[in-house]
Amino acid sequence: MHRLSSLFLLSLTGCDMVEELLGSSAPDLSGAETQLSSGDLPGAAAVYQEAAKSAPTNVDAATGAAYTYLLAGDHAAADAALAAAEAEAGERLGEIKARRALIALEQGKTEKIKSLGEASGTDVGRLLAAEAHLADGEREEAIVLLEQVSGGGPVGRTAKEYLSLVKDPDPVVSGLSEVAALWAIGDRKIAVRSVEELIKNLPDTREDQDELLILWAGRAASVRETEVARRLLEAATFPPQGQAWRKFATAAIIDCADNKPNRCVEQLNKLEGNAPADGLADARATAAVLIAPQNADVARRLADAAGTNAGARALLEAGDRAGARKAATGVMGSYLKSGG
Repeated sequence: MHRLSSLFLLSLTGCDMVEELLGSSAPDLSGAETQLSSGDLPGAAAVYQEAAKSAPTNVDAATGAAYTYLLAGDHAAADAALAAAEAEAGERLGEIKARRALIALEQGKTEKIKSLGEASGTDVGRLLAAEAHLADGEREEAIVLLEQVSGGGPVGRTAKEYLSLVKDPDPVVSGLSEVAALWAIGDRKIAVRSVEELIKNLPDTREDQDELLILWAGRAASVRETEVARRLLEAATFPPQGQAWRKFATAAIIDCADNKPNRCVEQLNKLEGNAPADGLADARATAAVLIAPQNADVARRLADAAGTNAGARALLEAGDRAGARKAATGVMGSYLKSGG
């Protein structure tokens, strides 16, 4: 079970889903959109934000302004811009509320996620609200919302996955729905500290225990809960076919989180040619982010080898903004090149 934002990205950061859902603009604001795509973030922000101030109920101006506020890390301003547009949003009111629920997710405001997500009447909003309810142990409320998700795609599939867990008569299995939701809404350390006993006590009828052990070991490492990560990984004795490389990659990531650079780099290098290129690149980038605070040189080497936007984020963590600008592509590349 992945965080909702990762359904659209994705990567280890939540802001990319916000990009997916907030990135649209009205045709009459295409000039600002062009500025944004070309890397002129300040120019685009000035146009969008001025438009939102002069016409606060214009939905397209509000969403464009909110997007630029989010890029600058100003969640409160982004939410305020969207809230101002609600009065005359008409049939787009649900869209606005769903976007505000995403911002509340980034802020960790659980009750606001629930209220805005439910009020949106959208599948994305219902899923967000259901996750917030599950994280608070409110299973019945979550089930009602999950059963209302009618669409397909990543959102629909995730809703079905949650329902299959939460409705399972085995309390161990149903408990997985709550830790997955805790992870989704950002309470990640609590999630990984709670999941170990559940996974290790899954019924014998489930065939995904080792897959879950490896998945959650990686998650535990990513939030520096390395003792939990090691125990989970050690328990994964039979990785799924074709997934053995993930166990070795996760062990390397744990080593980087524990500031053991030699073992980390050696393990990852051994996987060259024996793991999917994109999977190995993601592992290198994750390891780079984790070791950056203790060993910037190793982080830069790992990030350079990753050669992805995730690697660019790792370069930022290592203090190499010039390298990050060179490595980044797409919206992230435009953002960094504009001085972000």
